[in-house]
Amino acid sequence: MIEFNYISPFFSSFITLNGRGTKGDYFDLHLHTTASDSAISPEFFLDFLKSRRYLISVTDHNEIAGALALKKLGINCVPGIELGCSDGFEILVYFKNFEDLKNFFYNFVEPNRHPQRMARTTKDVFFFLDILKSFECHISIPHICGYAQKNFLKNKEYIFQIIESADSLETYNHTLNSKKNSLARHLRKEQNKYCTFGSDAHSKNEIYSFSKKIAKEEEYYDKFFNYFNKIKCLGNIGKKHLTYYLKNRKKSK
Repeated sequence: MIEFNYISPFFSSFITLNGRGTKGDYFDLHLHTTASDSAISPEFFLDFLKSRRYLISVTDHNEIAGALALKKLGINCVPGIELGCSDGFEILVYFKNFEDLKNFFYNFVEPNRHPQRMARTTKDVFFFLDILKSFECHISIPHICGYAQKNFLKNKEYIFQIIESADSLETYNHTLNSKKNSLARHLRKEQNKYCTFGSDAHSKNEIYSFSKKIAKEEEYYDKFFNYFNKIKCLGNIGKKHLTYYLKNRKKSK
């Protein structure tokens, strides 16, 4: 199950309404391009997103060239990055604008990238969390119950310190089984956080597979998606009401 109802108002301005086309809708806050370790070119999304309502973010490993390429192509995407730290811990970081993404990347990520390992830097997660306090951003912990070294809940003793600093937990990752995603949803509820969700795609087939998963859950997202549409029309006052609505929903669950 994808928790469409627990996404943060932070993302509301990035929802793109191209009408309800025959292709269906697409929401993906964790995907990769050829700028890091994926076979998906930025140009692929031009046709794929045509006639869809969508909310997407390219979150390449310690890289932003893919996200910048989508922006140049005119695709409205959340400026994002999957930040890999010195011990293998990863966080998804989303920004309100591309200038902040570029500022963060060029000043703090690029100079500290690991010389051999694409998904790592030479700094720990606490270094980056401290830096990110000066940015308007949204932090999510991906695949928190993942496999092997990506099972942060199991192998990172400081995990609850990171959860405290995060805004969201990724409660649906298409590469994980239902049990692991269910554990992440339970933890999100327990810690009273927002959620993110995504394909974690590195190939077109994974994009298509995740798209089918979304289509199967239309009854869960459609009403809330329409609510987001109304909020976009209401402006800042509406967003405050949305924040209040979501926080109270989280507390009541």
